[in-house]
Amino acid sequence: MARESYATITVSRRASEHILVMTLSRPEVHNAISLRMIDEMTEVLAEAAGDPQWGCLVVTGAGEKTFTSGGDLKEFAQLRTREQAEEMSIRMQRLVRAVRNAPLPVLAAMNGDAYGGGLEFALAADARVLDERGRLGFLQVTIGVTPAWRGVSRAKELLTRSTAFMLMSTGEVIDAQQALAYGLVNRIAGAGRALAETLELAGKIASHPPLAVRTIKQMLNAPPGDTDADLEREAAAFAGAWISADHWEALAARREGRSGRYTGT
Repeated sequence: MARESYATITVSRRASEHILVMTLSRPEVHNAISLRMIDEMTEVLAEAAGDPQWGCLVVTGAGEKTFTSGGDLKEFAQLRTREQAEEMSIRMQRLVRAVRNAPLPVLAAMNGDAYGGGLEFALAADARVLDERGRLGFLQVTIGVTPAWRGVSRAKELLTRSTAFMLMSTGEVIDAQQALAYGLVNRIAGAGRALAETLELAGKIASHPPLAVRTIKQMLNAPPGDTDADLEREAAAFAGAWISADHWEALAARREGRSGRYTGT
């Protein structure tokens, strides 16, 4: 288990629901992401990924206004060389790649605004729930830089090329309804209810056999294709879930009208 206390985040372990909650906890700077926060988030993600008891990891921000404003510009102003800038970018890219590749689902409970790198971080999650008051924007261009944390790659998955170009080249800030229409978020929550509604979603996901959920995520992460090898890969994933103990337990639980007792095997 990861340690109990951190400098930049807080962690809540809801073991009975199989949900781990990580809160970005720097409200005095709008939950800006520092190098230390990157390291601490990486540590918690490793715990979540390495312990099969966790069915979902939920990420949210402290306070009611901001999920995260992005990179800590005051700290990052000390990065004066190309090498330092590249090292910071790679460090965070590895974290967002780990979020995408983590075996368990990662959900973003966006309790408020997400700008710049904060929006890039949110896009790494498997699903996003945004407070109805929240606003989003790729603001990097307004300070003369580009997205550095895999935001372009994630935007390509969710947006048309022209929409991604428009948002990233103008730095336009959009509201929750626009974000939903574009597909940048999956649901809009009532004011102050992003975490509560994300926990409901996480609970529904975590209530299902974890092997099946994790295999679905793995299948969605695979590159698209229609070759014989792709067919065989999908059949192998299905067969692995079919012969699992959890599959037969799910059938027995349904037949007996009870909750399943799953082991992830």
